[in-house]
Amino acid sequence: MKRIPIEPSFAVWRRAARALLRQGVEPAQIEWVESEGEAAAPNTLATESALATVGASETGIATGPAPVLSAPAIPRELLSWLKTAACFRAPDRWALLYRVLWRWTRGERDVLDLNDPDGSLLDQRIQAIEHETEDLVTLTLFRRRDPSMGPPEFVGWYEPHHDLLERAAALFAARMGDSTWMLATPHGASFWNGMLLRIGRPAAGEREQAAHALPASTMTGEAITSTPTEALWLAYYASAFNGEPSSVPLRYWRMPPAGRPLPARLARERSRLGAQSAAVTVSPAPPVEFSAMTPPLQEPTGPLATCRRCALWRNAKQAVAGAGPAQAAIMVVGEQPGEYENQHGEPFTGPAGQLLDAVLARAGLKREALYLTYAVKHYKWETLDQQRVHRTPARREVEACQYWLEKELTRITPRVIVTLGATALKALTGAHVNLSEYLGQTIAHDGRLIVPAWHPSYALGMADARLRDDIVATIAAAFGRAAALADNGGR
Repeated sequence: MKRIPIEPSFAVWRRAARALLRQGVEPAQIEWVESEGEAAAPNTLATESALATVGASETGIATGPAPVLSAPAIPRELLSWLKTAACFRAPDRWALLYRVLWRWTRGERDVLDLNDPDGSLLDQRIQAIEHETEDLVTLTLFRRRDPSMGPPEFVGWYEPHHDLLERAAALFAARMGDSTWMLATPHGASFWNGMLLRIGRPAAGEREQAAHALPASTMTGEAITSTPTEALWLAYYASAFNGEPSSVPLRYWRMPPAGRPLPARLARERSRLGAQSAAVTVSPAPPVEFSAMTPPLQEPTGPLATCRRCALWRNAKQAVAGAGPAQAAIMVVGEQPGEYENQHGEPFTGPAGQLLDAVLARAGLKREALYLTYAVKHYKWETLDQQRVHRTPARREVEACQYWLEKELTRITPRVIVTLGATALKALTGAHVNLSEYLGQTIAHDGRLIVPAWHPSYALGMADARLRDDIVATIAAAFGRAAALADNGGR
């Protein structure tokens, strides 16, 4: 067993993994050891030294120098998956990534199959990271500082479970325009001066001191932390940039007239209320080649109840088909059935369905006039603290269920489609479309009119009553807009 000390960084791991692949080192021969903070530079040297001598066995058996092989070409999509999974904090994260990479380069394409133990674990971690990234972007509250104090204009604080700082910072940089901001976490901070993005990480002693300075009342998502913690990160911000950032108009995250700041999504939606009348055209998603990455999807040979195009049927009680009038003018597409629907087989009959009924009544619609269905027909869940919890379907699972959704669309031919949540929207428009960018608008895509909305379960999970009411009002407004479009013949 060879110990490979590395800085917990995907870039560092990738360099080490490529060298190990060239030398033909099997995953079972490697023990990945993480080192942080001030020892990062020596760790890189230690990694290179360990790789140079990896052919020598620590068990006393002489193996000779390891063979140097040509570095295999790794598909960009696979690297993207590995990079996302690398954010998941777990003792075996680097070992899992290397094991998947090793098996894939040896021709084991089923390593990415959800029925494979490694493929299933990789998918679970990717989904967990994407879900927490969504929460971070949604729930982080930025506090505007007094302009006389100088940059940054906005300060945000969040405590993620995983290493999401760099991933989230790139999303905020693309959305907050040229305003200056700082996002701090217990393990580091990101700084934006209007042009450049910097990532700063404190030394171990500083991080421990900052953690102790947090008051017990501090809540996840609050921008206001203790004075010592904020001062620490502001000092990092001041030292991160050489020049003084220019003052430009704020694009997103404006403070509301009263009360606490709204989450990013609601702020963006409110900023475009005047642009709801015209439909936005979304280009088709580029075709994705799966032959080299994943096994081909099997064509269905029977009804929905017998579908085996993905692995979700194994843990679900039954597939939940759509329900509603055969000529419904409005189709409602959700993400997937919940626990209640999984047991009873009827769409939108659980807690989210009950809130949906209230929303429909508010919008002047009746459930009986709508066709209700899901992008994914089987319930995806996992056990947490001896309870079943919902898990977002993987992209491959959504694509596997596309066959059944297209059959429903062809049979019903709705004038307007209301998508509830990000998964449903992507199932209709492609994985390149983000819900947060199209809330409050109508999308024209592939000859269909699509009205994106929050999923009712998002409102149910919101502890803040004001935000929950705001989300419900947003969903009701989307259904009202869909009803108006349907009455006008989809124009």
